[in-house]
Amino acid sequence: MTESTSRPVLGIALEPFGWHPAAFAEVGADPLEATSAEHWVGLARSAEAAAADLVTFEDSFSLTARDRLTGRFDATLLAARVAPAVPRIGLVPTVTATHTEPFHASKAIATLDYVSGGRAGVLPATTGAAADAALFGRKQPQDPVSRAAEAREYVEVLRDLWDSWEDDAIVKDVATGRFVDRDRLHYIDFQGENFSVKGPSITPRPPQGRPPVIVRVTDAAAEAVAADADVAIVPAAADEDLADTARRLRAAGVPLLLVDVTVHLADSERTAQRRIEKLDRREPADDDTLVFAGTGESLARTVSGWQSLGFDGARLRPGVNAVDLPRLRAAFAPLLPGAPRAGTLREILGLAPAVNRFVAVKGA
Repeated sequence: MTESTSRPVLGIALEPFGWHPAAFAEVGADPLEATSAEHWVGLARSAEAAAADLVTFEDSFSLTARDRLTGRFDATLLAARVAPAVPRIGLVPTVTATHTEPFHASKAIATLDYVSGGRAGVLPATTGAAADAALFGRKQPQDPVSRAAEAREYVEVLRDLWDSWEDDAIVKDVATGRFVDRDRLHYIDFQGENFSVKGPSITPRPPQGRPPVIVRVTDAAAEAVAADADVAIVPAAADEDLADTARRLRAAGVPLLLVDVTVHLADSERTAQRRIEKLDRREPADDDTLVFAGTGESLARTVSGWQSLGFDGARLRPGVNAVDLPRLRAAFAPLLPGAPRAGTLREILGLAPAVNRFVAVKGA
């Protein structure tokens, strides 16, 4: 596997204490620390210092091994609280599309885009858990194909609602008391198998127009959803498998591809492996991706190698925040070529400006 010389796109996935379920115990942390805003601001600042282009916030309707002692907080609200404290990086909360309305999510992400000055994104997720369905009582658990079809509609509705206000819809004509040009607001009139949404939104078009949509590819059904995304995240696997997945996603037209990997860093690979063994003795991890154990230098080579397979970078999942975020900053970030990107999240990711579909139709 050859190495790339271009700067990779980097995301860092934030969990309360790290991606290993025993992370809080390794550093003797009090689980209640994760209930403070300062805790999350500190994590985001550490990620920004570690050269991240964006951070993601997990969310779900059921507790996992990583948050059973802390509870699960609303990802979009966390991102909005963190936004003023980190002026450069993108903020991407998870939204569970299976049991939330796209109208509400579109408003929340548009608001986050305003709060952050154009640095919001969204990571739609699905769930087939019966316990999650029981929380709402509106439908039975769905199979992966049905969830994927719903998620594709969800993404389409999000974008249509963001487009339902043209950029110059707000006129603020004090003399006449006319603050909105109604001709620049549009009904989206979406009719699908899962949603019927008339629109328009009640929130003006976000600063980015369309905040980037990021999808994690876990199976063939999720790969179909990723075809509509701006960024696809693929769990780390053998090089041959990654290269095959990259070819399929590129052929589907996905602009950016990231490899998802849990990282445990140390001064040597053996020391990093011992860290994992110690954590696993307390509570074994059930990772859904390959786990990297090694030095910052070795991680930089690995990410560069993934670029040569057709990926644009990686989303790094620190095994233990208190250990791995500082090591990413000190032993990994300085080895990356070039400087961190700035601007809106679309600009950071190199995505083209988002064209409003209603304006495009009017101009046709």
